[in-house]
Amino acid sequence: MAIYHLSVSNVSRASGSRATATLSYITGKRVHDERRGETYDYGRKERVLRVGTLLPEGAPAEFADPAVLFNAVELHETGRTARPAKKIVVALPREFTPRQRVQALEEYIRENLNADGYAATYAIHEDREGNNPHAHILVANRQIDPATGGWARLKQRMEYVLDERGERVPLIDPETGRQKTDKRGRRQWKRTSVSLNPLDRKAKLKALRESWAKTCNARLDETARIDHRSLEDQGSDLEPTIHEGYAARAIERAGGVSERCEANREIRRSNGLLTSIRTELGRIFDRLGELFAAKIRAAAPTPGEAGTGQGAELALLRGRRAPPARSRQGRPHGSDPWKTHGSQGRREEPRGVVEEPRHRGV
Repeated sequence: MAIYHLSVSNVSRASGSRATATLSYITGKRVHDERRGETYDYGRKERVLRVGTLLPEGAPAEFADPAVLFNAVELHETGRTARPAKKIVVALPREFTPRQRVQALEEYIRENLNADGYAATYAIHEDREGNNPHAHILVANRQIDPATGGWARLKQRMEYVLDERGERVPLIDPETGRQKTDKRGRRQWKRTSVSLNPLDRKAKLKALRESWAKTCNARLDETARIDHRSLEDQGSDLEPTIHEGYAARAIERAGGVSERCEANREIRRSNGLLTSIRTELGRIFDRLGELFAAKIRAAAPTPGEAGTGQGAELALLRGRRAPPARSRQGRPHGSDPWKTHGSQGRREEPRGVVEEPRHRGV
């Protein structure tokens, strides 16, 4: 059964990540980092099935070599906290043929990344058993200007610097040690210039998630469709599974028990039990509805029986008690007009009968 997974992360220099090192990992090839003078040789070559690079309009032809592409973006981004690339990881439906995998990936990259000026390299991976087909998409985190073929300039915006508690950091006067104020006496706060990268916007990330589901579903049977929404957004109370990762599955292959894999097994058991209970309850309610509808149909007189006087006899034959015939006064024949009701012992007087007054003897 096809599953949905798409995650987006930053290749951040501040956390020690390098676009060139990440490229080596996903492609399983040696990559030399020109900025740092280091060579990376990561990844497991046997897991890499295919590598491809797709460029936007106006990109230099040499960027078709991913090592040239990501060295170029590393050299362009000079800041200590720069994020030269983003990494997108998607689960590939097992129902896809090798050709469909490539078609889906390249269509997705062209429509969602190349169309906005981003260059990207993808790598299709599998585990040893072929049970975990997925793809890594490494995206240069800077658009290419189609007019010049160079890196586009990002728009800038000033934002407040926030501390670890999410509060604004005051701008301190070094001479007085107090927070600076302007001519009107308003307090001043630290600010920093932030580039407006479309890939950092929530709307774009949401569109990326939705588009991958649509791209896959166009190639999947209706019974195997995937949904990009979370279980909560779908209105489901099933518990989501957690990401296992390669290390956890390696422990399982070696005969051990991974905590993450065991947690997912328990989650699947619980979800399966809940689903089976709901399915069985649905069948019970459907059957009750059928029986109730059949009883109503059996109890209703047919058009030929209505008004023929045979209703009482047929009702008895069908197991129903015929309603008693009523007199002109609205009571069943043979009923006692002086019958007492309830615990008060009151007598009901028949209509049209006036009781003679009673007098004590003198």
